[in-house]
Amino acid sequence: MTTETQVLIAFILYLAFFGWIGARRGVWPEVVLLVVTVGFWVLLQERGTFVVRITNFAGKFLVLLQSGALGGEDTGAALEVVQQAPNIITDDNVDGFLFLVWATIVLITFIVGSDRRWSKHNKHKIAAIALGVANGIVFAALLLPVLARLLEGTPAVADQEAPLGALFALVAALWQMTVTTLQNFWAWVQPVSPSAWLLIITLLLVLIAWPMRGAASKKK
Repeated sequence: MTTETQVLIAFILYLAFFGWIGARRGVWPEVVLLVVTVGFWVLLQERGTFVVRITNFAGKFLVLLQSGALGGEDTGAALEVVQQAPNIITDDNVDGFLFLVWATIVLITFIVGSDRRWSKHNKHKIAAIALGVANGIVFAALLLPVLARLLEGTPAVADQEAPLGALFALVAALWQMTVTTLQNFWAWVQPVSPSAWLLIITLLLVLIAWPMRGAASKKK
């Protein structure tokens, strides 16, 4: 069996998996997922600087809250604190940040669209499967360049004496990336004061609880 045949079989299995997901989720969740995935990818590539500016502004605002100069009468001191505060998103991590924003939006869209209330109206299985396959192709096109960095150090073909060597190498690479990411994240959050994190966590909890409050009231 040639390498091309193996790649073709693997890709068919990959698309079959996404087609099965589409059949279970339904037409409209797959349509929304496709539009959000492609739309936000293009939007962040073209207008990502706006998101970066908003994030850096929020970071400077947190530094201003931490310094205590926000409620003071000396506006010059507050402006100086804001000007000296470093940007959270720089040229070195802007690509990773925008990818994280896109991945978070896509994940939330997928979770919301997986609600069973959507699947009740799934009457077009063939269309749902086709849309699932389309989503699989889109994800392959967008994620393969990123995953290629992970697979660079992983052997493409397992050795006959160690058939699980590629799997172990992949798991080791994932573990190393996870540890490095956590270390970088800890170095980033460490300077932020506990009061600022309390404010952020409170806002996140409010954003999460508000839709649940609406759903609970509808059940009553």
